Amino acid sequence: MTDILQFIGRHGYPILFAAVFARQIGLPVPAPGFLLAAGALAAAGKLALLPALGLAITGCVVADWIWYEAGRTWGERVLHFLHSFTPDPKEADRKSKEMFARHGLQLLVFDKFVPGLDAVVPPLAGTSGTGRVRFLIFESLGASLWATGYAGLGYIFSRDLDRASAYAGRAGTLLATFVAVAIVIYASRKLFRRRRSKSQARIVRATAGVTKELRLSRQPSGTVEGVDHEY
Repeated sequence: MTDILQFIGRHGYPILFAAVFARQIGLPVPAPGFLLAAGALAAAGKLALLPALGLAITGCVVADWIWYEAGRTWGERVLHFLHSFTPDPKEADRKSKEMFARHGLQLLVFDKFVPGLDAVVPPLAGTSGTGRVRFLIFESLGASLWATGYAGLGYIFSRDLDRASAYAGRAGTLLATFVAVAIVIYASRKLFRRRRSKSQARIVRATAGVTKELRLSRQPSGTVEGVDHEY
């Protein structure tokens, strides 16, 4: 963390934008560490927090927008390229599409905290035909939450960034666990509701059938339901 602090101290705000942009575009840059350092420098009065956050959020949104446009333009080829780096590309492709189908653009709010998920959600939004305005709204919200969260930890624990880094790592793990649990709960509730709807439909059909039989059994002979025969 000391090296990152010194690096930002020498190069200023532009390096924060560059670090976040590089991370979101797919390069192995520790952008959360840069955000922690920016928060610590802001606490020490060596950096203005709001401009730093503005640059970080902008870098995040611009990089993810590029992936979104790539998804709109090249579709499945972009997803296949991203999933080719996973141990099981087909399974990764299936799971990411199912997750996006269930949660949609809401994933953009917290995907930055889950490594791997943040790489596929923007192009998935593009391939799904999501409008640019809606994408940018959710993306900006998620980028703001992510950048503010890490920079806020750096600001609070400015004198112990190693501790802040440990908290950030735990937060990411907890969020990933929360997302997994939420998906399981959502799928279970959806399955339960589907089964209950089918069960209720069967009951309604059965009740209608019994009611019709009773009505027919009460009619006098020589008549048909809804028709009077005169002789």
